[in-house]
Amino acid sequence: MSNGIDWDNLANQAAQQTDTEFNTTIASLTSMSIAEIDQFIKESKISNENALKVLKEINNAAASNTAKADAIANIDNGVNLLVSLASKIV
Repeated sequence: MSNGIDWDNLANQAAQQTDTEFNTTIASLTSMSIAEIDQFIKESKISNENALKVLKEINNAAASNTAKADAIANIDNGVNLLVSLASKIV
């Protein structure tokens, strides 16, 4: 993911986008397909806005892994999204 992404702007847009529009936006920023994004969102039961918060934390180069984990733990269903993503890797 690019460090030049305006995460706050994306979060504002997410609230107004349909699920399909949101999935298309996220897929364009990652190497995942729209179908994969849709699956992860549904499995984790996370809102589009909170999914962006998780991705923003993951992309935060200034934060330590512990700080990222703490921040994601405080996002509603944030850990569920990470578990869904990790299951794709394992």
